[in-house]
Amino acid sequence: MKKLLSLWLLLCTTASASPYQIVIHDEAFSRDSRTLASRIYYPTEAEGPRQNVGANPVFTGIAGQIDAPPAKGTFPLVVFSHGSGGNNTSQAWLAAALVSQGVVVIAANSPGSTTGDSVPAQSINLWRQTEDISALIDAIGASPRWAALVNPHAIGVVGHSKGGYSAIAAIGGRVRLADFIAGCRQRPQSPNCRFYTQARVDLTQVTADRFDADYTDPRIRFAVALDPGMVPYLRPESLHHLNAPLLIIEPQNYLPSEKGSRLGGASLAANGAEQPIRAQRLTRGNHFDFLPICQPNGRKILASEEQEAEVLCATTPAQRAWVHQQTVAAILPFIRPWLPARAENR
Repeated sequence: MKKLLSLWLLLCTTASASPYQIVIHDEAFSRDSRTLASRIYYPTEAEGPRQNVGANPVFTGIAGQIDAPPAKGTFPLVVFSHGSGGNNTSQAWLAAALVSQGVVVIAANSPGSTTGDSVPAQSINLWRQTEDISALIDAIGASPRWAALVNPHAIGVVGHSKGGYSAIAAIGGRVRLADFIAGCRQRPQSPNCRFYTQARVDLTQVTADRFDADYTDPRIRFAVALDPGMVPYLRPESLHHLNAPLLIIEPQNYLPSEKGSRLGGASLAANGAEQPIRAQRLTRGNHFDFLPICQPNGRKILASEEQEAEVLCATTPAQRAWVHQQTVAAILPFIRPWLPARAENR
């Protein structure tokens, strides 16, 4: 308990010493037939009442002001891409840390792959979530309110799990459907395949041209992938020609109950060529420690709804807080070239 209290005191001290306060705004954007319910996190210098936002019976939220005036100046834009079944609050803890340093963050629910709307037959169309990243950049640039706040030359993307793959795809990483089908036939219960094979999705009916295509967005200047999915299927030649530098953060284990099990994201660092691929391996943690810290009864609630879901809260708050702290400590130096001067000089 003392260790957990010390971690929280450290995080609170860091937040109070940060250059900016956090503001939260909800807005929906449309792309074709997709509605992207988005949460925008942005910096302010104004002092005002803060609310706990994003909390639910399972996960904790973050403290921030609602729709306060933005800080003066322009700031980097970072698009968040959530994991399968995740949502626009799944990495709110990371959004808060970035905003405090002078970053605008936008996170959206990706239809067909989000909380309450996670459908294997739709989620397998991986490219749609990558296209959502570009659509959000388009939407911010087309809005006078947000375009005035964002530096168009400092745009990045951060993704977790499936969203980690989407982040890599957005800077040029490519996969091939034929390889994925072959891999899932050989290992149908592997982490990348299980969601689809258990639902009996017919992978041969997926549109290969769309699955295999290049979704590079040249506006993106940096990418971070938190324990990304699809690692075995990313084509090395595509990784040799990424459009932007990539940071991969890999926890010690994929599942807390399977010591030494990994998705293997850190291995992608060997493919860096035109752009560097950096890998940070954590000495603790698991795939789901990139989610928010769980409420005291979070695990019991998940287990009562679906036994397998309790893995989302299977580790202690202290371990999850440590993973969050280490993740922020790895990301901030990586994105430092794009941070505003005030954060750089703090």
